[in-house]
Amino acid sequence: MTDNHGTEQGAAAIETAMIIGVLLLLTLGAFEWGMALRDWMTVSSATREGARVAASAADFSGADCLILEATSGALQNISADSIVEIWIYRSDTSGAVLNTQRYRPKSSSDTQPIDLDCTVGWYRNEDGYPSSARDNDNPPLDWVGVRLVFEHEWQTGFLWFTGTAQWEEDTVMRIEPGID
Repeated sequence: MTDNHGTEQGAAAIETAMIIGVLLLLTLGAFEWGMALRDWMTVSSATREGARVAASAADFSGADCLILEATSGALQNISADSIVEIWIYRSDTSGAVLNTQRYRPKSSSDTQPIDLDCTVGWYRNEDGYPSSARDNDNPPLDWVGVRLVFEHEWQTGFLWFTGTAQWEEDTVMRIEPGID
């Protein structure tokens, strides 16, 4: 008669190691995708907030500062370093980008003066849709969009969850009619 007890214990140890590896992979993957979903939902909410402000601010001379502050202020869960750009753009009813004002956050390496007088430092990257060009008086009224380009930093550095991933989110709304 042979004793297989030692062989069974070795097989059980291998099976346990395999199961723990799979569970670890699932747990870390769920954590990473959960954090990414949290960031995406925060960014989506921030673009909606910026677009709401853009729709009501329309051609007000300080509209871009209000839009940038509303958008960046809604990013409570995301580091300010994660913002790459915020676009304020004219759109058509299909959501296509027609004219763009692009802004990026001021960085510590910037030596030139701030291009906007906002409480948060912003630089204008592209000047193609100033607030004065936003039509809220004559039909058809403009559609205004806010796009937030951001970098999500993976937390664990496990397998393919390393470095950053750059994503963007848009919201488009119709500019509200002006009051005479």
